[in-house]
Amino acid sequence: MEQRINIREEEISVVFDEHAVHIANDEALKCLLEAGKAGALDELVCQLKQHFLQLFDRELDISDASLAVEIWGHVYFGYLATALDNLVRLQLITTLTDKVIGYCAMIDCGESGHDHNRFFWNMLAPFAAKIVHWLPDDLNGTT
Repeated sequence: MEQRINIREEEISVVFDEHAVHIANDEALKCLLEAGKAGALDELVCQLKQHFLQLFDRELDISDASLAVEIWGHVYFGYLATALDNLVRLQLITTLTDKVIGYCAMIDCGESGHDHNRFFWNMLAPFAAKIVHWLPDDLNGTT
């Protein structure tokens, strides 16, 4: 079920299903994260979980920190791939960065048993407070 979540004047596109949320990694998401970093991400995670609860009458079984780290991870690697592609104009690099950018375009956050990467994000979750500060201030600058 596709919905739009409004946070801090940004409209975030999200698709909900029974075991996952799928967030569009687009300009609106990047603008939101640029504007407020940790605070904006906390608001997004809270809204995602509230919408999920309303839609499915149960809580999304992903910790707040794991969900936050996964969102940051996809945004950051998409940013890095775009920056690398802009810096190095080689077909091999473009081919690789296009795959990464495509992979990062939709952030698929699924529950354990429904997301084969959940263990990775759960391992990084304890470091969420530090990871949030790694992202550059101008996420849309290279896109």
